Amino acid sequence: MIESRKNDHIRIASEYNVEEGNNLFNEVHLIHIALPEMDFDDVNTATTIFNKRLSFPFIIGAMTGGTETAEKINATLARCAEEFGIGMYVGSQRVAIVKPETARSFRVVAENAPTALKIANLGAPQVSRLDEKVLSDWVLQAIDMINADAIAIHLNPAQEVFQPEGEPWFKGVIDKLRFIRKVANRPLIVKEVGNGISMEVARALVSRVGPDAIDVAGTGGTSFIRIESIRAGTTNEADVFSGWGIPTAISICEVRSVYDGVIIASGGIRSGLDGAKAIAIGANAFSMSRPLLLAALKGYDETKKFIGKLLREFRIAMFLTGSRSIDDLGKVPIVFGPTIISWLNQRGVQCRRIRRGE
Repeated sequence: MIESRKNDHIRIASEYNVEEGNNLFNEVHLIHIALPEMDFDDVNTATTIFNKRLSFPFIIGAMTGGTETAEKINATLARCAEEFGIGMYVGSQRVAIVKPETARSFRVVAENAPTALKIANLGAPQVSRLDEKVLSDWVLQAIDMINADAIAIHLNPAQEVFQPEGEPWFKGVIDKLRFIRKVANRPLIVKEVGNGISMEVARALVSRVGPDAIDVAGTGGTSFIRIESIRAGTTNEADVFSGWGIPTAISICEVRSVYDGVIIASGGIRSGLDGAKAIAIGANAFSMSRPLLLAALKGYDETKKFIGKLLREFRIAMFLTGSRSIDDLGKVPIVFGPTIISWLNQRGVQCRRIRRGE
């Protein structure tokens, strides 16, 4: 059952060590500005994504839905998204479409976050097998379910291969993405789930789909290869592919080298400083999932405290780099470590740091 799988994901993600790889933000160095010529209170962390103003460029990552536990988690996260004025993904909504009795676990997001940036979510393998009439219905249901401002389609080939009930169906996905962009009447985000997006994939998306945002979701955080292998009892096989993918910091650079749209950075981001580094090298916003899941399982107060800490860390990073605004942060001097330099040189990638509107 889909609901059982969703509960397994929550349990394993919260009880096991499922973080693998290195996002390489340890090799992204922001230059300290000892004379910022401004007060700490002058720092303005606000930004605008998809015509929604965010208090700082943070989006709660895609996590869950479809179960009673998921409903409580989503309600808590949505309350915090509304209070802080930040964004929020929901987990894959297929479960609520095929089992409408579970839709309540997603609808609580709209109820608790009426004005926040809300992002619907469906999986590429599933939409790849739907005809256009059914696909259109799925997309509109997912959007209406949470009154979404945008819709994400997640690419998860590694997860599907390792999942016991996996559906590694990716033939024809580009055509379906192009159709979704046409019928959704909302910005389209194409995202990974923890293995990164290369410049080749980004280039194909640019030329054949034209997404409004790409969420790189690189390695260094939660590994769905590990989660699904724990469920399947195939951890030896997962060991072979431990850390498989593109580190988050590098994925940002690869995607930015061929794409001028909105980039969302996720994959092992664990602090406001990590988020600031992501913005500095070319992202427009950053996201994280597992730390928010762990906080939400402890309740609203713990989740609020965590996001408040994240915001303060992000603001401090801006102040110490002399950044009055998010645009300033995107132009601060940076130094890369040897692994990133070697990778980018071998791949012929320039760190362009160009964002929409510049």
